[in-house]
Amino acid sequence: MTNMKIVIGVTGRVGVGKTYLVNSLLKKYDHYNVIDLDMLGHEVLRVESIKHILKQEFGDTIINQHNEINRKALADIVFADINQLNKLNKISHPLIKKLAENRIKQSKEYNIIIVGSLIKEIGLLTQCNQIISVIADSKKIDKLIGSKKRIETFQATENEYKSIANHIFYNDFLKDGVEKFGILVQNLVS
Repeated sequence: MTNMKIVIGVTGRVGVGKTYLVNSLLKKYDHYNVIDLDMLGHEVLRVESIKHILKQEFGDTIINQHNEINRKALADIVFADINQLNKLNKISHPLIKKLAENRIKQSKEYNIIIVGSLIKEIGLLTQCNQIISVIADSKKIDKLIGSKKRIETFQATENEYKSIANHIFYNDFLKDGVEKFGILVQNLVS
């Protein structure tokens, strides 16, 4: 194992199976530190100063009875209007980026995976040694994403994800696909 940290970015459109592939990799190999940008986003929504700003920007309806951000109510607002989504991103992305960079610095593991659709938008491309863009058949994605379908409209295109990638991985949602993904990642860190 090398002394240098290797950061692999795994990105792609909603529903392509990024998190599933990474989680499957972890079942076989435990020497990865995974930084899940969706989870960091949820964490950011619990920060008091961010909650305060979001309440000012989007109103009381996004706060639930436990004084937490109601993610569904917030999503209903931001995924109905690109300007509202841009506002949310401007508030949350800098802290998500900072948290991700801190996790990379503090990682005891040398092999780090950042998984998320918004690696580029959050400003984490320069932190990654390699970018894997996951693509998949649109009919299979449609079956899997359900209520997340509305997010698609606001995401980069498949070609834009391909353009930032060092490696393009086609997820066929079959068991051997998981194994092929594992081999690809293992080859990148060895």
